[in-house]
Amino acid sequence: MNKTSRFAFFTLFIALAGQSQADPGQFYVAPGMQWMDFADETMLDDDSGWSFGLGYQFTDRFSTEFSIFDLEPDLPSGAEVEIDHYRLDAIYDIGSSLGNIQPFIVGGVGNTKFNDDNDSILNVGAGLKLDVGENLELRTALRRYQYLGRDLEDVDFGIDTSIVFYFGLGNETPRSSQPVARTQPSQPSRPAAPASAPSEAAPADADRDGVPDSGDACPDTPMNYAVDERGCPIPVEEVARVDLLVNFDFDRSEVKAEYMDEIEEVTDFMEQYPDVIVELEGHTDSVGTEQYNIGLSDRRANAVRQVMVDRFGISPGRITARGFGEGQPVASNETAAGRAQNRRVVTVIIKTLQNYRPR
Repeated sequence: MNKTSRFAFFTLFIALAGQSQADPGQFYVAPGMQWMDFADETMLDDDSGWSFGLGYQFTDRFSTEFSIFDLEPDLPSGAEVEIDHYRLDAIYDIGSSLGNIQPFIVGGVGNTKFNDDNDSILNVGAGLKLDVGENLELRTALRRYQYLGRDLEDVDFGIDTSIVFYFGLGNETPRSSQPVARTQPSQPSRPAAPASAPSEAAPADADRDGVPDSGDACPDTPMNYAVDERGCPIPVEEVARVDLLVNFDFDRSEVKAEYMDEIEEVTDFMEQYPDVIVELEGHTDSVGTEQYNIGLSDRRANAVRQVMVDRFGISPGRITARGFGEGQPVASNETAAGRAQNRRVVTVIIKTLQNYRPR
């Protein structure tokens, strides 16, 4: 049986177990198997090997663990690369069982040695714990590995599967995944308290646009603008469209100094015509999940918005920002150059506004 087959059998064995229980204050060891899917840029074949962890259960849901694994993946030439990895992780049980399965999340920092080269590494992931005895459980996790200092846009992914053995006395009260019913001394019945009267004070509305500050997406809107239910000015006519060409580094949302002149051109136009607003649209390449890229593109659009507000003095109520994720590429995501073009905030739409606020 090769290493990949052994790993598949090991993972299948986990699916036959029940739910995990461990006491706070216990130490544990976790021998197991590690499988890695390396980024294309490394030119390394997928590989599996042994792993070993040593951990401590701080509470019924939180533990820390130091672990290592060893791999020897092949290059296209057939040469082997020796990989030694160690990391320190924090593991947190979510607390809600899925049938007889206990899910958890994990994250940590570490170091990977490729032959004689070292790389610092971050990992995040999620997995399942399942009980097979009083002090024994099986555990598996899927992780995303991001290497620091390496000029790669892609990341590595791994699956680690371990047998976890707890030792030490732990606390006297064992952990339970289900709430424990407790009998309380009987108390004399009390009449129900009357419902409190609704507050007479109106919710805060600093810009007096009729939308409470707690739900106002465009605070400080000038008084002469009509607003929608989100507190943002209502456009009535598109009068111009300008391409900003603000590009971003991979997985970053900081606006680089080289784009300040282009942003200033837009703000100069806005200062000349105070009854117009802009809508900023953010975009990403295809690396990462769709949900993550929506958030990243939104952060990029809002970063440009913040430059216009903080550096060039434009009222926040005149600028809206929205992220579109990876769904509107302008170049191929199959190449590094194309992905760089897609990491952008482009298309500033300039619109006139309703210049009165309905009462």
